[in-house]
Amino acid sequence: MSHRFEMLSSPQQTRSLKRRLVFKVAGFVALAMVVITLAVVYMMSQELGRQAQRMLWESARSSQIQLENRVGYLVEASRRLADNPFMVNGLIDSRAREEDLPKLVENFAEGTSLSTLALLDYDGRPVYQAQDWRPEFNQSPELRAALAMGNTALYMEPGTGQLLIIAPISYYETTQGALVVGFDLNRLVLSHAVREESSYLKLFSGGQQVVGLNYNDETEYLTTRLAASEQTPLLARLDLSLEAGVPKQNFDSIVKTTLSRFIGIGLLLTLASAMLAAAIGQSIARPILELYRRVRAVPYRACSPLGTGDELDVLASAFDHRTQALKSAQQELERQRDRFRHEANHDMLTGLPNRFNFDQRLLEIIGRHHSGNRVFAVIFIDLDRFKLINDSLGHSVGDALLQTVSQRLKLEVDGRDQLFRHGGDEFILISEVDGDESRLHQLLDRLIHTLSAPVRHGERDLDVNASIGVTFYPQDGLDAQTLVRNADIAMYEAKRKGGARYKLFDPSMSEYAFNRMETEAGLRKAIENRELEVYYQPQVDMNSGRLTGTEALVRWQHPEKGLVMPGAFIPLIEESRLIVDIGEYVLREACRVQAAWCRAGYEPGRVSVNLAGAQLHDSGLDRIIARILTETGCKPEWLELEVTEGFIMEDPAASVPMLKRLRDMGISLAIDDFGTGYSSLAYLKRLPVSRLKIDQSFVRNSVMDPDDAVIIEAIIALAGKLKLGLIAEGVETHNQTELLLELGCDQAQGYLYGRPVPHQELELMLKSGRGGHQIVQ
Repeated sequence: MSHRFEMLSSPQQTRSLKRRLVFKVAGFVALAMVVITLAVVYMMSQELGRQAQRMLWESARSSQIQLENRVGYLVEASRRLADNPFMVNGLIDSRAREEDLPKLVENFAEGTSLSTLALLDYDGRPVYQAQDWRPEFNQSPELRAALAMGNTALYMEPGTGQLLIIAPISYYETTQGALVVGFDLNRLVLSHAVREESSYLKLFSGGQQVVGLNYNDETEYLTTRLAASEQTPLLARLDLSLEAGVPKQNFDSIVKTTLSRFIGIGLLLTLASAMLAAAIGQSIARPILELYRRVRAVPYRACSPLGTGDELDVLASAFDHRTQALKSAQQELERQRDRFRHEANHDMLTGLPNRFNFDQRLLEIIGRHHSGNRVFAVIFIDLDRFKLINDSLGHSVGDALLQTVSQRLKLEVDGRDQLFRHGGDEFILISEVDGDESRLHQLLDRLIHTLSAPVRHGERDLDVNASIGVTFYPQDGLDAQTLVRNADIAMYEAKRKGGARYKLFDPSMSEYAFNRMETEAGLRKAIENRELEVYYQPQVDMNSGRLTGTEALVRWQHPEKGLVMPGAFIPLIEESRLIVDIGEYVLREACRVQAAWCRAGYEPGRVSVNLAGAQLHDSGLDRIIARILTETGCKPEWLELEVTEGFIMEDPAASVPMLKRLRDMGISLAIDDFGTGYSSLAYLKRLPVSRLKIDQSFVRNSVMDPDDAVIIEAIIALAGKLKLGLIAEGVETHNQTELLLELGCDQAQGYLYGRPVPHQELELMLKSGRGGHQIVQ
């Protein structure tokens, strides 16, 4: 700071300040003058150009009118000459021609630019001419027309620039001949056109120049051209247009004169402004330097007022206020920095240390434990069903749930545990073990218990639960990334086992996690490459063997492994978005094939398609299905959707309204694997379903196990009371068929009646069964 003040206090720097002020003011004035000069010159040149063009047009117009009047005068004079008695006598009397006509013609020629005069008989032969030139007029169409019609004619003689006027001569109202008078247009224009000394004038007839006066090829002109109009009928008959021009330098010199004057004025103003700026700069710099010396003299105390009574006194006081403001700002910055440091390391929603804080703390703990034989655990906690609650009830409910969970977790940990929010619905604990694993298991049990308790929100109890994965340092990983990854794998194993439990990491879990990731990656490519195929398993009436419907089942035609059954990949992706994509793919393909069969006249019955839980809990499911039905042309009554009890009971408050909307669209609904879930009979009577599917686990041993037969009988009785349809899955023997028929179930699906096959094979069965014939034996 002091070095900067030293630089400012030097005379050279002070002069530089004034010099910059002078240069800037003078430069601004000079630039302004340049801009003004250019603008004025431009506007003046435009205006002078318009005025010059207007004056040129008016001059050309005046010349055109003068020429029209002069031609009119010549036409009238030629008519009067033709009507003169001496001219009539000259036509028939050679003596009169010699005595009277020369004087008459001489008088006529004065001031008329006369170039030729001839007296012609009716056959066009000249009987008198004032010049030696002897043109042959008898072939002229203008002459023939004038003699025939008795009207005066005028025209331009090609190639000569001569204006010829033909005036018929009548004797006792009979045309006896004609007077042909020729005028030199060059002399005519030269003597009568209105023009300036330096201007030029041209006449054009039929596009060809016939007159050119004072034109210079090396001179640049402003020009205008006027065609003959109604106001100049004679020039119009001659097809004469007029072009006039004046040298451009006539008005360029005016612009140059104005420009030079503005340049001189600009130089004077620039010099004056530079001198004024120098004086102002000196007056400004002097008190500023005085203020600088005073400020520098007391750098650690308030600046005393200068006593000048002007703005510099105000500036001195401002220094005092700024010093105090800077001190306050410094204190506020310290508080802000502390708050930002806390926010950077803590989660805003729960107040817990965040993922960044966790990463730093885990690295520190690993560093401390690296040299010793101490053990600590990384506990990865993921809430079950959080996404469903968050998507169904809104983010505000999800945020409140996370806050409640964090409070519960805080109550269960002690000084040897460090709790973090890892992100989303994930929490992480770092817990010191040091040989006391029993304390760790007690902690894990408490966590499962406290997170299994319902969370009250308004009038609703939210069931959450949690899946927990645990890794130990150093046996499950020597670095932070490995410990967290393996804890995450153990957590997913707990979730795969049904959730609401914890799992200690085992190396064998990595293989499952790897298979899951490999399967997900393969299925993404399978969807893109259309490796997924839809197979159809017949559903039949066991009494008649007739086809009553089909169930669409997905198969994966793996490029290396061949045909992969759904049991090998569906469980691995139930927590992934892929289950929704595959579900929509199967639904679209099934609707497309079903529509094609029905349009072909086959009788395939309804096609049943399974809905995944993630699909059922999607608030836009009804719109997605409506779009698929529209795009494929499949009618709603041709489709049945199957939903398991478990998916419905995960969130019945949201699932039941969705099922009702699907039913209102005309789609049939069925509960799949009925009897294996934990549904409430109170909810069952409210569900808008039309059919129950008896799970194959009951059918498989129903002949040998009386308990399974009793369960089937109870389901059939329940369906009858609720007026619901029934179908049994997994029927593989005739004994099972007989038992089911005896108990009151007549619809079945299983290997006894047909394995799942591609749609091409089932289509062959439909062809053989057209019209409702028995197609299944």
